[in-house]
Amino acid sequence: MTLEQNIYNGNRAREVLDNEQFVAAFEAIQQELIDAWKQSPQRDVEGREHIHKYLTLLQKVKTHLTSTLESGKLAELEVRHKQSLYDRAKAGLTSWSEF
Repeated sequence: MTLEQNIYNGNRAREVLDNEQFVAAFEAIQQELIDAWKQSPQRDVEGREHIHKYLTLLQKVKTHLTSTLESGKLAELEVRHKQSLYDRAKAGLTSWSEF
């Protein structure tokens, strides 16, 4: 994946993670699952395992989006660094040509 694609994907992930509707939905679903787990009888091992799987999957979605966001941030820093090096090299060439 190119740096530009990482930046684009990171920006899209940021839009999702910063979206108040996504945050509200995520928190509501998470709380619903936690409440279901708390209310489930201890003998319902299979049902509790399903709830655990759902909670794990829900967290994986958020982790994936967060990872994509961080990858985009790193790609953006890399692009800025490369541009900075290019600008400095270009400025150095300009000053050398003055001699």
